[in-house]
Amino acid sequence: MIIREIQPQDDPALFQLVRSSLKSADLAIPGTAYFDESIKAMSQFYLNHTRRQYFVLVDETERVLGGAGFAEYNGSGEIAELQKLYLAEEAKGKGYGTLLTQQVEKAAQKAGYQQLYLETHHNLPVAILLYQKLGYTSLPSPLPGTQHSTMDHFFIKDL
Repeated sequence: MIIREIQPQDDPALFQLVRSSLKSADLAIPGTAYFDESIKAMSQFYLNHTRRQYFVLVDETERVLGGAGFAEYNGSGEIAELQKLYLAEEAKGKGYGTLLTQQVEKAAQKAGYQQLYLETHHNLPVAILLYQKLGYTSLPSPLPGTQHSTMDHFFIKDL
C-alpha cells in the first residue's frame, strides 16, 4: 500500500468511497459530507493550496482504498480540520486509518497549524475509538462555524 497526495484521476473513486461509506453507516442524510458538492472533485479543493492537503491510500495497481485530508477550519490560521477520512471495506482493520491520520497530523503541523479539529458521528464507533487512541480530546460541542450539523462527536488535538 502507498499513501500519496490526491490527484485529479482519484476524484471519481473518492466520490464513490465517500458516498458508499456514509450510506453504509446510515449517514446518507443532510448535514453530512454525503451532500457536499466538493466530494465530486476533491482534488480541486486540495491541490495548489499551501495550507490544504489530501492523502490517498492506493494499492499497487493505483486502486483507491482510502483517504484523509485537512484544511483550514472556519478561516482560522491556527486550527485545521481533519477531513474526509474514509476507508474501503477491504482496507479496514489493518492500521491504515492510523497511518492516514498521522500523515495528516504531520502535514497540518508542517503547514503551520497548532491544532487539528474533527467532527464525527456515533454511527462511526470505530472512528471514535481511533481518535481517542491517537490522543484527540473530546469536546462537548462543535467549534463555531460547523458545516456538518448532523455530526454529534467533536474532537481536537494539539499538534
